[in-house]
Amino acid sequence: MSLDNCDDDHDDDRPETPPEEDCCGSGCTPCVFDVHKTLLREWESRKTRARAKPAGNLLSLLSYKAFVVANVSDTSEDYILLCLEHPDSKIESNVSLRLTPGQYVMLHSWSKSRPYTPIAWTQRSLVLLVKLYKHGEFSLLLKNAPIGSAINVRGPYGDFKYERNSFRQVVMFSIGSGIAALYPVAKAIVDDEAELTRVHLVAGFRSVEHVPLKKELSHLADYWNFKCTLQLSQLNDKTVYLHGFNINAGRLCKALLANYLRSNDTETSLILICGTSEFNQSTKEWLQEMNYAHIHIFE
Repeated sequence: MSLDNCDDDHDDDRPETPPEEDCCGSGCTPCVFDVHKTLLREWESRKTRARAKPAGNLLSLLSYKAFVVANVSDTSEDYILLCLEHPDSKIESNVSLRLTPGQYVMLHSWSKSRPYTPIAWTQRSLVLLVKLYKHGEFSLLLKNAPIGSAINVRGPYGDFKYERNSFRQVVMFSIGSGIAALYPVAKAIVDDEAELTRVHLVAGFRSVEHVPLKKELSHLADYWNFKCTLQLSQLNDKTVYLHGFNINAGRLCKALLANYLRSNDTETSLILICGTSEFNQSTKEWLQEMNYAHIHIFE
């Protein structure tokens, strides 16, 4: 079928213009001509959508795409922020970098591949939170990657989808780099002015010095529907007051989870979990014992 024939099909669907005598002149609301205008606008909108090209993604699920290192910066004692940009500044208008909060991508370079969750992105760039491990060769290579060097990216992956105002509260539990999956979800909820959902992020770390994204989380804490609790296994003399944070001592355990959830309804709360495999499994089992119905784990 040719494009001309497609247009003919749409023309056949065009709302028929009512004859002048169909208007009684009594000021009816709506008048038949007002109804015709509405139907015509809807028809034109359908016709435009049918002609439009499908939106393209700079990322691919099946093949790696080349990005370049635009910036590397420290965000805590053992975390960095890595900004990658698409090298082509001339991109078609209907093509951009598309992913949803909580999804992850695969990075490939130096004959190695690792998964990372973007914490922020634009139409042609993404920002990744990278934890530096003492013997982690890939993370150290990323930290020392020269500006302009190439990193291959494939994705995005992950099936988590959140619908606006689908829960009264979202409670998030993470340890370590698991915060990378939860932060963009929290930010998307807080940034949506139509959202009435409250978000409580409980993030476990060794100490304040090891907490990444302090500035970003503090900014979210300025909003009425976001609260952040730092659960620190080591409190020391360097632990200071941080704007927007509740700071508690000890590792996340069943008793602490029950305490954080004591005022929440099990049917109207969404619980999000991200950490080590052991942490994820234990937390899920505790929540199921507490009869929470909506639980999602970012693996």
